[in-house]
Amino acid sequence: MGKEGDAAMDERRVQFIEAAMKLFAEKGYHETSIQDLVEAWGISKGAFYHHFASKEDLLLAVLRYYSEKMVADFMADGGEGTEKERFTRQLAAHFSHIREYKDFLRMMMSEQLPKVNPEVERYMFRQHGRLFLWYCTRLAEVYGEEVGPYVYDVAMMTNGIIRQYLFYFFFREEAFDADAAARFLVRRIDAIVASFAAGERPLLTEEALVPWIELEERERKRQRERLVSAFAAVREAANGLDPKQANDVLEAVAALEEEVLGRNEPPRAYIVEALLLYLRHQQAPRLASALDALSQEMEAYQRLNGWEREPWKKR
Repeated sequence: MGKEGDAAMDERRVQFIEAAMKLFAEKGYHETSIQDLVEAWGISKGAFYHHFASKEDLLLAVLRYYSEKMVADFMADGGEGTEKERFTRQLAAHFSHIREYKDFLRMMMSEQLPKVNPEVERYMFRQHGRLFLWYCTRLAEVYGEEVGPYVYDVAMMTNGIIRQYLFYFFFREEAFDADAAARFLVRRIDAIVASFAAGERPLLTEEALVPWIELEERERKRQRERLVSAFAAVREAANGLDPKQANDVLEAVAALEEEVLGRNEPPRAYIVEALLLYLRHQQAPRLASALDALSQEMEAYQRLNGWEREPWKKR
């Protein structure tokens, strides 16, 4: 499958995810059947299972798609100015996007999604941790030594305050001033940071990060194992090709595996893309599904590695 086919499949998958999210928000995840989904999409059940292994797999895709979009909006650079000015703009951007994600937030608030299966629970726990750790990093950048040992307590309070205000703004029908709300909340954070008495012991320490760090390390190990298996599946698919083509494919797969798994630095995107393009242009149908699976596992693995390199991560 060439790039045009990949793009069409990705676009179709996004359309399914967006339509599914609206159904989950309207009817509830547990009340929405696969039959409801395929009728809304105008496809067969066979076509559904071509894109998603199960309804749980679809839910995880919905969570990943919308969570990553929200995180990207929230954690955007914030532009120029002091760290506090940039942080204020980041909060304002977060508030201003509430309406855009209204259906997704409604789904999140109305369902006990972590109980769907362990993978969904792990993903949601990681996302909560990712946000908390981002607060830790940004607060340290904004307040420096002033927040010092209290950064974890301030991050926890900041997370809770912003979460509750988000819910309040979410249920308001009338418009609100996101910039004014962000400035108001930053002044409250200023007051919290200034409130700690000299020598006062923090309630939370770096140990507060341990559950997320340990989970991240387990997830990275699990994802690496899945990626190794995906590379093995591509090599197995290549064994049915004629000897010369098989040898060319195996050499490209070995180079790709070395680039993704064998380096201590992030994979170089241009090399990964070139090798994948070469493999997809082999005109070998038996390779197509194995390469699709490999691409998905590489994306998941790189997402995990991207988080691991954040400033909070222990070296």
